[in-house]
Amino acid sequence: MITEKQKKEYATLRVEIIDINILSYSFFRKINQLPYAFKNLSRHDVFAEYSALRYMENGLILHLTNLDDDRSKFSFRKIQKELKRSFKDQKTLKKLDSSLKKYRIQINHIKVKHRNDRIAHMNYKEDLNIDQFLAKYLIPIIKTANEIGDFIWGEEINYKFKLGSHEGILDFRNELKKL
Repeated sequence: MITEKQKKEYATLRVEIIDINILSYSFFRKINQLPYAFKNLSRHDVFAEYSALRYMENGLILHLTNLDDDRSKFSFRKIQKELKRSFKDQKTLKKLDSSLKKYRIQINHIKVKHRNDRIAHMNYKEDLNIDQFLAKYLIPIIKTANEIGDFIWGEEINYKFKLGSHEGILDFRNELKKL
């Protein structure tokens, strides 16, 4: 959808999507391993695991909400404004508008209650339970962000990491599809 010149200008959006996928993989892997950790870790270590998960989740929330900001270079909104000026296919633009409305609806609660109140301004009235995460609510938002990123980029945004000669290659988009 966007031109090669625009891809260079908005390369940070691609990096934002890749960062979301890498962090998602790590976050959900740690969440899934947590029940096994109780068998071998001290309570201090379990607390440290919960704290690490909290900050990983906060990072995911920040990355996902960055994509919905109106002014940042790596946001869907910024690219949408650019495309409305430069892209002529109205049918494609309407599809993008529809996807961005869906994303804004999905992200709104997370943006207001968690990014603004909990992460940015610490304006919450009750203590957070250390073991309470938004994981299941984030999965559809992460998937929508990837779909929109792919649509804008005109191809799947993916990143792979070679773990080692015996472990093979870690495909972050493939891992996301398993969630």
